[in-house]
Amino acid sequence: MAGRGGRGAAPGVLLGSPGVCRKGVQRKGPCERRRLKAKVSEQLSQDLLRLLREEIHADVTFSIGCTLFRAHKAVLLARVPDFYFHTVGETSSNLTDHEPVTVENVEASEFRTFLQIVYSSNRNIKNYEEEILRKKIAESGIAQKKLDSSFPKCEQSSDCSFQKQEIPEAISDRDDNLISNDTYDLEPASELGEDLLKLYVKPCCPDIDIFVDGKHFKAHRAILSTRSSYFAAMLCGCWAESSQECVTLHGINHVEMNVMMHFIYGGTLDFPDKANVGQILNMADMYGLEGLKEVAIYILRRDYCNFFQKPVPRTLVSTLECLIIAHSVGVESLFADCMKWIVKHFARFWSERSFANIPADIQKSCLSMLIQSLVSIT
Repeated sequence: MAGRGGRGAAPGVLLGSPGVCRKGVQRKGPCERRRLKAKVSEQLSQDLLRLLREEIHADVTFSIGCTLFRAHKAVLLARVPDFYFHTVGETSSNLTDHEPVTVENVEASEFRTFLQIVYSSNRNIKNYEEEILRKKIAESGIAQKKLDSSFPKCEQSSDCSFQKQEIPEAISDRDDNLISNDTYDLEPASELGEDLLKLYVKPCCPDIDIFVDGKHFKAHRAILSTRSSYFAAMLCGCWAESSQECVTLHGINHVEMNVMMHFIYGGTLDFPDKANVGQILNMADMYGLEGLKEVAIYILRRDYCNFFQKPVPRTLVSTLECLIIAHSVGVESLFADCMKWIVKHFARFWSERSFANIPADIQKSCLSMLIQSLVSIT
């Protein structure tokens, strides 16, 4: 997917288009992708669970007896909209931000487990939602009826219900000041990622507006803070932006920002074709998104290096480009893998004109490693 448009991390260096040997990808690709998906999925789950435990930017409180639980409206709407409208949604207009919402007929321990599942489960949690609603409805004497997920939308409130794949008019191409949904068909890491991604695709209860490259991105302080150390410092610390409703980011374009937001919310595993992988790798490092760095490295290994399978003419050029990107961003493991593969197939690379175009210091590193390998053989 990514890397076939503008790419690279070294100014003025563009060696060619990455080539992919499909047989190599078929052998190693699925295993690498499963590993990446599991890692990104687990990270997303742990981040959201930490969001719940630390009550970062929590905006709704539930009361069960003497026990209080702080949570986030946006997460509840994304994952358990029926529960939200049976509790918060029906009374939110009469509540202050910190006035507790009473949840009857549910034990505190049961509700704590329910919230933990809502925030961290990587699977569909509809059954858990129906179970707690069924108990609440039945034991409170309300007439039993089939639970329906298509609740009326709250037209007079900032709260809203939404369904999967629903794209709001607010972010359509008709408004040039808002980032458009570029129909990125990017795979979320899990069901949790798919649900949370709806909060970005269809902004629901946003509490911050980020201005980037002439575009506006509506987002949620809680999600940004728990997923990115940069945003945590900006929105939770002593920065001036912590009290602002609109902030401006520099040194990043709207395509890269869109990729970052897709990852923050959904743990997406690919980049769109026009994304600059090298720039995104730099951006991920700056914003403290280790998982996004892992995705970028995976894409470089896949699209540029063919997972270091048997060399073909096009992968020779793109592996050199990957070498430059890894060197410029400081990804030592990827740089070392590229170097080893180049040295292993040095006879092919030395004859390539593109090898002469790479920076002199990298050429010297390749030659030094080649000499060391020859000495070790003898």
